[in-house]
Amino acid sequence: MFQKLAVLATVVVGLSIGLLWPTAQRSTAAAPRAGAAEVVIERNSDHHYYADASVNGHSVHFMIDTGASETALTEADARAVGLPIDPSKYEVIGDGASGMVRGQYVQLKSIDLNGIRQQDAQAVIVPGAAVSLLGQPFLEKVDEIVIRQGEMRLKSASHS
Repeated sequence: MFQKLAVLATVVVGLSIGLLWPTAQRSTAAAPRAGAAEVVIERNSDHHYYADASVNGHSVHFMIDTGASETALTEADARAVGLPIDPSKYEVIGDGASGMVRGQYVQLKSIDLNGIRQQDAQAVIVPGAAVSLLGQPFLEKVDEIVIRQGEMRLKSASHS
């Protein structure tokens, strides 16, 4: 029970950051090299890292959130990738500073960040979220994450 509450608290913190920070400009990502995928993301002026990834074949703008225990989609992004949104399926996913956070768990076919891929990924649709979050379920598949001098480098030896 404690672990579940800790996970939910981490999601809420990540979502809160995403909701509180202003919408950011888009960053560019480097193309993957032969034999390995490497993505380089420049730090935004708000000190966060943003990148566009393909979700179920559709582009979604994410804040890369190493502290988020879930991958979270805004309702607009969920609609854009063709996910059904059903408010009757919203459940409490955490308790934040402003109260209970609700969302709907969904299954994604794939997430692809310039060659770093995750198949059959679970995510949560969060009503009122300002930006989608790429969290630990995706990032734990990355072999190396380095943040240095205003850049985040994600490296993966495998492409799936």
